[in-house]
Amino acid sequence: MEAVRKIASGRQQPLGHRRDSEPGPEVGDTPGGKESGGVSGAETVRRAVLAAAVLLAPIVLIPGTIFNPAIGGIGQGAADLAANAGANALTDQLHVAAYVLESFLLPLSVLGLAGLAMRRSPWLGTIGGGLGVVGWLPFSALAAQDDLTLRMAQMGAGARFVALWDKFTTDSTMMTFLLVYVVCHLVAYVLLPIALWRGRWIPAWAAWAIALTSPLTIAGFASRQIAVVGLLICALLLAGSIPAGRAVWRSRM
Repeated sequence: MEAVRKIASGRQQPLGHRRDSEPGPEVGDTPGGKESGGVSGAETVRRAVLAAAVLLAPIVLIPGTIFNPAIGGIGQGAADLAANAGANALTDQLHVAAYVLESFLLPLSVLGLAGLAMRRSPWLGTIGGGLGVVGWLPFSALAAQDDLTLRMAQMGAGARFVALWDKFTTDSTMMTFLLVYVVCHLVAYVLLPIALWRGRWIPAWAAWAIALTSPLTIAGFASRQIAVVGLLICALLLAGSIPAGRAVWRSRM
């Protein structure tokens, strides 16, 4: 009986007692540990970057639109090169720099909008976000095209430059970039505001403001008046992006 009592007393341990040989929880595994703080910090940075991209994308687009001397001149090398040659060198370079920055901001802004939309409208958010990212990726090639136009204009814009510019902007590579850019981003900016409105992330007026930029862009290029309606498009996009950016910042994505 004495042996049985010793065995029993050896098995009984005070509540919460842990032998030194037993592994304990890591500091980062606890809700208040280092890992939890790291995740929270990373989430804050992610939300800040995406919200900033949503707000900055339409703002940076404004100088790019205002100072672009040859909007919508595909295959019109003589007119486009002449417009760049006659433009102010500083503002022309500013429009190219704005478009280069936009080639990074625009895809990030779509990720912010889509990440928000997918939480309550998974399909619309996924399709709109996918089309938006794919649609904005060729923007860097179009920015490079504008830079090429500027450099050609600074070098004299002779007949050979005009022929090269027309050939370059209408070949299969650049036309593929252009078609993907036009079709995908215009459809995305109809689907995403619908998804954000359905999920009650943004008010109806903001959804309308973003969605109207697509038909206005089509009308502007079709009528060759994109320079006239360009600022209206930027204003609508900025107006709708303000509540969207605020929602991205306040949400936990």
